[in-house]
Amino acid sequence: MSTVPTRAAIRYRATEPLISPKVLENLRRVLEEKYLSPGTWVREFEQRWAKICGVKYAVATSSGTAALHLTLKAAGIGTGDEVIVPAMTCPDTLNAATFVGAKPVIVDIEPVRYGMDPQRMKETITRRTKAVVPVHLYGCVVAPEVFEISRAKGLLVIEDAAEAHGAELNGRKAGALGIAGCFSFRGDKVLGVGTGGMIVTDDARIAERSRYLLGMASPGGFDRYGSTEMGYSYELSNIHAAIGVAQIGMLEETLKTRRAIAGWYDEMLPDEDIEKPAMVPGHVWWRYGVLLKRANPRAVHQTLLERGIETMPPFVPMYRIPMYRDGCDLTQFPVAEDVYRRSLALPISPYLQREDVEEIVTALQHAMKVCP
Repeated sequence: MSTVPTRAAIRYRATEPLISPKVLENLRRVLEEKYLSPGTWVREFEQRWAKICGVKYAVATSSGTAALHLTLKAAGIGTGDEVIVPAMTCPDTLNAATFVGAKPVIVDIEPVRYGMDPQRMKETITRRTKAVVPVHLYGCVVAPEVFEISRAKGLLVIEDAAEAHGAELNGRKAGALGIAGCFSFRGDKVLGVGTGGMIVTDDARIAERSRYLLGMASPGGFDRYGSTEMGYSYELSNIHAAIGVAQIGMLEETLKTRRAIAGWYDEMLPDEDIEKPAMVPGHVWWRYGVLLKRANPRAVHQTLLERGIETMPPFVPMYRIPMYRDGCDLTQFPVAEDVYRRSLALPISPYLQREDVEEIVTALQHAMKVCP
């Protein structure tokens, strides 16, 4: 019976953030200030992230899911509305739509960027469609046609940029391509702070409404406990914001390193056994996902894990999730189904060196031979 290595036994992690040397200094300052709740550190984190994304407003939240929920609600999406989402994503993308009473409508992905297929999206639009939530899977921004079709149809685009910190499309940052963008700062993300999220937008109404709702819809001041409507406790702490302020300084180095690692894989991996991801400009490589041509991804994953090499499985397609499969037919999602059955994400920790990637590729080739 095979055993799963402990976290300490993993030599090459699938993905992790570079940790800024300023993190400990910022945390010490927060503790000395003795104010752990949302405060000045949160405001600084928001301002810096807004600048990174090239937008006017940023609103910090407790998670990426909270960011999506608040943005949909602030944008006026609700009961009876349809929200188009891609088949390959984390369930939280769809969950956020259901939180506001909307119906998520699942469409297939396209085979280059693994993002929402623009043509499938266009075919799915009905009179009830109010918004599109494209997901920049693995850090690659979706095809530009998604935004073009949405504009032509008068649909709101709310980007799920949870995996796309610093990603670009035609010179514009992910998160600034629609009416709003939502990020996650979970510990394994390109820019990780442990937990947290962010809404970015140029729309003052969405920013103000989101900020109001995340603080339990409190009017503030002496009446701070008198919520005027249903609100949420979705605030980010000063602790996590202080880490975020430090981590922003590592973003460019992180992106440069991840792109170098992706280039090494592209150079070393054998074309006869593997379909490599497209080297799309602006990709930030949260994960480096390959498609195995013959080997069993589940078996390869386990074999590599036993050697201390952590790989990641694909997201389970949303039409396979029990609460969202109603009415879905597998034949409607040929690309997502193929990716699901053959995909494996290789380690792309920014601490990897070229010789580490060489060792991983060698181990992968061996695993593919013994795991048909």
